[in-house]
Amino acid sequence: MRLKLTITALGVCLLVACSSSTPTAVAIPTATPPLIITSGGPQVTATTEAAIPVTPEPTSTTAPTLPAPTADVVTPQTVTQLGPDTYPDNVDPLTGLEVADPTLLNRRPLAVKVSEFPRRVRPQDGLSFADLVFEHYAEAGVSRMTAIFLGNDSPKVGSIRSARLIDLVLTESYKAMLITSGSSNGVLIALSQTPFYNRLIAEATGFNKCPPLCREGTDPSTNNLFASTADLWNTTTTLGLNGRQDLHGLAFFPTAPAGGQPAATVHIDFQLNQNTAEWRYDAASGRYARFVDTDVVGSLAPHTDAVNNQQLTAANVVVLYANHVTSADPEDFGNGGHCGYEIQLWNSGPAKLFRDGQEYDLTWVRFKSADEIGLVGPDNKIFALKPGNTWFEVVNLDSPTTFSNGLFSVRFKGPSQQVGCPIS
Repeated sequence: MRLKLTITALGVCLLVACSSSTPTAVAIPTATPPLIITSGGPQVTATTEAAIPVTPEPTSTTAPTLPAPTADVVTPQTVTQLGPDTYPDNVDPLTGLEVADPTLLNRRPLAVKVSEFPRRVRPQDGLSFADLVFEHYAEAGVSRMTAIFLGNDSPKVGSIRSARLIDLVLTESYKAMLITSGSSNGVLIALSQTPFYNRLIAEATGFNKCPPLCREGTDPSTNNLFASTADLWNTTTTLGLNGRQDLHGLAFFPTAPAGGQPAATVHIDFQLNQNTAEWRYDAASGRYARFVDTDVVGSLAPHTDAVNNQQLTAANVVVLYANHVTSADPEDFGNGGHCGYEIQLWNSGPAKLFRDGQEYDLTWVRFKSADEIGLVGPDNKIFALKPGNTWFEVVNLDSPTTFSNGLFSVRFKGPSQQVGCPIS
């Protein structure tokens, strides 16, 4: 991680997991010693401040039966750590995996905004081919995803929806093209004031012909916009914006580090029993399989990809705790209007990494606007992910969290919503 700034971090605290027979809240210390990041380059010292404490909230979810293997694990032909500063020319810096054709990495990443709720948008197309997926709370009990593609192509991605403020961070961090259907006035204005506004491919900015963005059928729904990664990269080339990017910040190692705690299940409620995701570890494949809510309250079903009809899985699942601030602009106008959020993924904050059936207490760091989100361990060094794809589940700092008997559970809790969407 090329970190050169000295910054007072916002809400930097490591969560400490509990593992007793009674679910207990993950406590956040009120102070931590200075954070010194070592990644093979210059050291950066950052003073930390107290974070908002996590409130206990018992969960009735029980650890489920693990699913059958759904994917083979591909491991680089090396036993040395890859990254976080440099990678071999044939290794994807977002997954740590070797690619069959190194020229695939000579292109700019794509950040595609994908719908998750309502349930009729599932199964989505192309999520299993993404290097990284960020799932976050949008508004009004609804989550949304930003899927980042580099090492793989997908013949179809979507349905594609409108951007949120978090996409300003992700587009800059991953030097990506941002692909959306449009945006609210507030988000579009914010994007227009960035130096990467020319990297926005959206109907709202004139890309209203197929390809690259294609409407399917006559359904007037906002959930019928799709694209192929090939068309999106062709458009990127036509715009003169394609080419290999300087991506760094993630480290990868195939063997699970010491110091983890067994974690068979990762349960996330963005809206209780309505917008739920759960990851269940399968020891045979060494991956976490994704399950989502159904029309039967409290019931979960495998989450599949419509492109290949396979269940979505991840080599790594990361829960990021970041401060959420109510946006001044509404994202929709149902029931009087719902405010969006500015998700402050800058400086640093608590994180939980799940890989190889183990949970690790970490800190996420992003001290410069162009940095990717890195993960730092208790020794203040960049912590290695498992080679493969990663899903980031983004929640507010004070979202209630429990961890007991291998079951990790977190329920999103955002700032209070007020009429008129004032900045809180």
